[in-house]
Amino acid sequence: MIRTLLKPDNQNISIRLPENFVGKQVEVIAFTVEETQQQELTFDKPVGHFASENVLSKDWLSAEEDEAWQDL
Repeated sequence: MIRTLLKPDNQNISIRLPENFVGKQVEVIAFTVEETQQQELTFDKPVGHFASENVLSKDWLSAEEDEAWQDL
């Protein structure tokens, strides 16, 4: 893996790959450092959609829960 930071002075970027990369599929991703810093800030907030179904099922799969939703 190769990782580097650069500040281009125009819209063209040229990279030189190691010889063992030749003939292999290589992924190139470009984004600004500011974008990654903003994304890191959003991960500091708790997000409920990452809770696993296994954990949530302890509350969902109960006789009390079934009774509460039976009329829907």
